Amino acid sequence: MDKELFKIIDTIIRNERLYSQVNLMREDIMKRFNIGRHHLNDQLNTFADGMSFPQYINSIRMEVAYDLLTNHPEMTITDVAREVGFTAPNLREQFKRCYGITPAEYRATLVPDEEE
Repeated sequence: MDKELFKIIDTIIRNERLYSQVNLMREDIMKRFNIGRHHLNDQLNTFADGMSFPQYINSIRMEVAYDLLTNHPEMTITDVAREVGFTAPNLREQFKRCYGITPAEYRATLVPDEEE
């Protein structure tokens, strides 16, 4: 397996924010990198802990959403969802599945204690 190819694919998905496209399909990546379905699946199996394409994209979305929720309190949860390619209800579901709490619950943990 060619780890460099996976690094390139991962970097482009992140840097060009391809993950933010709601309808991003495996075929879009296959066409962009001129690779077949089997080759892409092998790349994900080897270098993305065996994740499927949707799982891999959602993992990136969750990383970005977590960062945005943490570092951009001015953004609404709906804005964060839109930024990462989700609807607000989908972000809520995926975030809870990934981190065990909802985005709103996570945000509440970030509010500094007024009494300190």
